[in-house]
Formats: sequence, C-alpha cells, structure tokens
Amino acid sequence: MELKDFFEKAYKKERYLDMRLLAIHGLAQYASEEEIEKVMQHFLKILIKRPETTPYNYQEYDFLRSPFGLPLLIKKYGYPCFEKVLQQVEKQYQDMPEAFRGHFTLDENGKAVQLRTPSETKQMIERFFASQNGY
Repeated sequence: MELKDFFEKAYKKERYLDMRLLAIHGLAQYASEEEIEKVMQHFLKILIKRPETTPYNYQEYDFLRSPFGLPLLIKKYGYPCFEKVLQQVEKQYQDMPEAFRGHFTLDENGKAVQLRTPSETKQMIERFFASQNGY
C-alpha cells in the first residue's frame, strides 16, 4: 500500500498531464480498475480544459499519445477509461495547428525519439506565431 499512496500523492501533486500519466503508470500496478477509472475521469476533466490554458502544449500531447503513454496502458491493462482518454487526446491533438504536431514521440521504453530536428521544430513554431501576429 505504500507505493499506491506514493503514486496517488504524485498524481495529485503534478501540474502537467504527462507527469500525471507517469504517476498513473505506477498507480495502475496497485489500484483496482474502479480506482483507476476515477483517476482517469479527473484526468479527462483536466485534459478537456487544457486548450483554454495552454493551447499549444504539444509536448504533453506527444507524450500522452506516444507508445509509452496511453497506448502502453491500454496494451497492458485494457481498461476502457484509457481508451476514452486517448480518443480525447487525439481529438485535441488534431485540433492543434500543424506547426505543433509530430515533433517527437517516446518508444515503449520511454526513450525520446525526435521526429524533426530542433531547428525544424523551432522554424515551424516561429513561422506559426509570425503568421498569427501578421509579421
């Protein structure tokens, strides 16, 4: 039960969804499906509000949808709540401008995989903001 408490506290303490998901990875090993369902309902509420506060936070989405994120939890546990959250992640990800999609991912072991060079990412994001500001 000590580790379960640790992961519950870690989940509650984190601000970022990717870090909350890491806590859920740990918690899922010790909690029942019903307990995970409650946590994921809370996670989903935060996720749905995310575009209001940080509309271009592609790092969180890239982590959540990576093979190490929600797909790994789905593969390991098969809980419908993970599928539901992944569907919402994908919807919000697709709603973001192209400039913020497809920069990196993580493999199933959590190792970062760059899909674009840092300079490509920087150029795409700078071009996007320049077009928004009319420069």
